[in-house]
Amino acid sequence: MASSFKDYITTHNLQTWGSLSEFSGTRLAIDAEDYLHTLLTNPQTREPLLPALGGLPFALQKHVDESLQGFKDAGIDVVWLFNGLQSASQSGEAVDEWRKASEGLSHAWRVYDEGKGDEAVVAFGKSCTYKTAHITRSLLSHLHDKSQTILVAPYTAAAQCVYLESTSHVDAIAGSASALIFGAERVITTFDFSSQRIAWVELRTLSGKFMLNKPAFEDLMLLSGCIDILLPCLPELEPQDGITRIQSARAMLTRFRDDGHAAALSVAQNSQMARPPTADPTPTPAMQYLDSFRRAKYAIRHAVHLTHEGHVTPFAAEKLPNDAHDFVGQRLPEEVYYYLSRGLIGPRVLNWRTSMSVTETPPLDGLGVGVYRDIVRGKGMNGLRAQALALLTKSLHRYYQKTDVDLVCWFNEADKRPLGIPDLSEPSANADTWHVREPSLPKASSAGSASTQLSPMNTPILYAISSLAEETAAKATKTPRSDSSTLSSATELIANTTWRFLHDRGYINPDHSLSAWGKALKTSLDYAQQHNLLNKTTSPTEIEEALLMAYELLRLEILTTKPLFPTAQLSGAPLRGTDTDKANTLLISRVASLGLFKHAAIGYTGPLSRHLLAYQQLTSLLRSGLRDLLEMHAANIFLSGSADRKTAGSPTVLTEVGSKLPLARDPDLGLSLVVKSYLDELSNEPERRSDIRAWFNHAEDVEGDLGKCWGVWEA
Repeated sequence: MASSFKDYITTHNLQTWGSLSEFSGTRLAIDAEDYLHTLLTNPQTREPLLPALGGLPFALQKHVDESLQGFKDAGIDVVWLFNGLQSASQSGEAVDEWRKASEGLSHAWRVYDEGKGDEAVVAFGKSCTYKTAHITRSLLSHLHDKSQTILVAPYTAAAQCVYLESTSHVDAIAGSASALIFGAERVITTFDFSSQRIAWVELRTLSGKFMLNKPAFEDLMLLSGCIDILLPCLPELEPQDGITRIQSARAMLTRFRDDGHAAALSVAQNSQMARPPTADPTPTPAMQYLDSFRRAKYAIRHAVHLTHEGHVTPFAAEKLPNDAHDFVGQRLPEEVYYYLSRGLIGPRVLNWRTSMSVTETPPLDGLGVGVYRDIVRGKGMNGLRAQALALLTKSLHRYYQKTDVDLVCWFNEADKRPLGIPDLSEPSANADTWHVREPSLPKASSAGSASTQLSPMNTPILYAISSLAEETAAKATKTPRSDSSTLSSATELIANTTWRFLHDRGYINPDHSLSAWGKALKTSLDYAQQHNLLNKTTSPTEIEEALLMAYELLRLEILTTKPLFPTAQLSGAPLRGTDTDKANTLLISRVASLGLFKHAAIGYTGPLSRHLLAYQQLTSLLRSGLRDLLEMHAANIFLSGSADRKTAGSPTVLTEVGSKLPLARDPDLGLSLVVKSYLDELSNEPERRSDIRAWFNHAEDVEGDLGKCWGVWEA
């Protein structure tokens, strides 16, 4: 892990410190996910209970804004680089890593249930980097809102950073060991804005410390797990802490004459020899690791990057072997990589398509039991995945169109279930009827104030539903594609993407009028406007997204008072009152999990509930699936030629669309915990009731949050 490398160089005083002013007037490439990883793991900035709440760290924006101000004050320009697709060397390793994280979370919950609060906080804090893709997406959106330069690499951000430095586009790189592995001579590891100091480490310093040449240093970093974007650590080193792993890996290299491949091969052969002759012929983890190690070495040698001309190409392209797909991954059209690079779409569905596999991992509650397992591979979620993949696949090579994608779940990896992508005919049939240009966008007024015009840029779901309330206006939006109907502005793109998405989900009829589900959603949205709920939130889209999610959960029949999870395994269910009281408290708490919690920019302290977290993870699973479908509709607009090519070449517009599309942010569990605590106390005897505000030390507006929840419940 990156933190292991930084801990090691700090402990052994291998960094060089200088003044931040020395970098004034320079441009830096920052590995954004290494930056985020540091925020999530640094004792001064991490929020240990993040895995127990889900959602975003409460102080994330504060820390990011402080960094941005620090760079501005120092006169440093920054380019933020994000990771793209997974390398093929990670294949087969990820599930094991995530399972270990899940076991750590289960341990943390057991400690919490035993009443050992301080120990539980420490245990939860060890899993702060588990399931953070939604945090990365929010970081990208926030940086865009702050007018920062953003680029998503085709694969690894570190390799892209090295390319930018080698072409003098940036003056230095901030990141971790990955940058050194891909060819950087030095990498900035620490910014201390309070003391105006900066620290970096040089490859020659590390080579001297370890007495290794560059290829052997690569092996050391790979075996010790410091380059986990490519490869986890060697299985036999797993039980050790980060610094000890590096030391043990170095000792292992000494035994094998500084040859990492020989070390991995020896471990693999020993594991194979230790198996009884009648054992399962499936390769041992050590044998699988050896194969992944070989792939990782080639992935470093031929790291893929995006050139200034827009080409996606590997290092040392002239020496690229014919089986590059075995260590890089299946190639996609350069146009797709471009939309990824600008944040229009995320890498998740692209990874599914290139790996031919959807891998579902354990949720944050550490178990994923009860209805979660039924939903994760049920028709509802599989339908979402299949439709998203079909929209992408429609514009790809016939190889992809004829090749299915399997669903693999952590609780039964052997049971691979095909999604049936090749069997989906005309996945964009509904979408092809939406090409509404900005002059023809129907007007829509707020139900709370007729003089207030709704905009797809501010409240896309509310606008999309409200604008179709009148059947005449709705039918006028039926606009087949033509040469004059190509979409160009961000407003057009967001409106049409949202309409296509809602049409796909059954809220809009073939004639573009609202369906029964659409009318029901409109009724709820109208109530929210009439009772001013939209103005009582931090985000203008919070209420519309909460209501949409509520209807999606109703359609899956899981927004209910029914017990969905075993209470013996998942603590924290409602405690007080009659069975009816408990059931109602549970239902309203589930509704509350769809909203945001107003909390100070500091780590959370307060009650937890594994039971409610299990439900929040269900909603997160569904929200991610819906967001995937939205992104693929946005991509389909461009890939099918429905968008103007000049717009496709505008990075700002693409990033704006990706940032403004709905369902980008996962709510945390805070509001649900407040509501559950309040209703539990309400069911208590009056003289024994407690003031729950004392339980949530950093909550900013408990009464307002409760009122917001009651409003969503009424809607």
